[in-house]
Amino acid sequence: MLSRPLDVGLSELTKIVFEMADLAERTVSASIEAYVQGATIDIQIRAWSDALRSLHDNLEEKAIRLIALHQPVASDLRAIKSSMKIAYDLSRFGRYALDISTLLSILQANPQPTNGAVAEMGKKTLESLRMGIEVFKTKDFGLMDKLTDLESEIDKMYRAYLREAVDKPPERIQILVSNVLVFRHLERIADHACYIAEETYYMVHGRTMYVR
Repeated sequence: MLSRPLDVGLSELTKIVFEMADLAERTVSASIEAYVQGATIDIQIRAWSDALRSLHDNLEEKAIRLIALHQPVASDLRAIKSSMKIAYDLSRFGRYALDISTLLSILQANPQPTNGAVAEMGKKTLESLRMGIEVFKTKDFGLMDKLTDLESEIDKMYRAYLREAVDKPPERIQILVSNVLVFRHLERIADHACYIAEETYYMVHGRTMYVR
């Protein structure tokens, strides 16, 4: 049985999302590692972030063309809409990674012992990112509760660091501002990982999955 032209187009959208997922993971991981080590890799992170944005724009153009040319039915339209939203979430990973990578140079901050907390939260954030992407790739919605628990844990780590920063602020204000911003970016990455999983559920089932 021959594939519909629309099916070919939908497959192309999925391939772009997969490519974006792999690049987003690499970009976020590299930015966190560089921050913890006090390294500057702004040029590389910016290039990857720009590539993610370009892929997102390309996917949107293809998606709009599919809608205009093939008049997709409800399930196909859901797949197109969800691919666009997930691609946006993946492009945001690149933006947050770039923001993290530029903080040290902008604020002239240096690595401090508190970066151990950044490393710990970064590890959990990467786990949530990978889990959100895994839900999209495998449609294994059994991971949703675990992902939600992980996102809640990351939120608690963010709030705990804010309280600690108030009670025991570092000697240099640059370090305080830098770490608070990094924690905020990591918390937002975890949120978008959940959005990817939730949008995947909607794409498959046609309804929103409200986890707990």
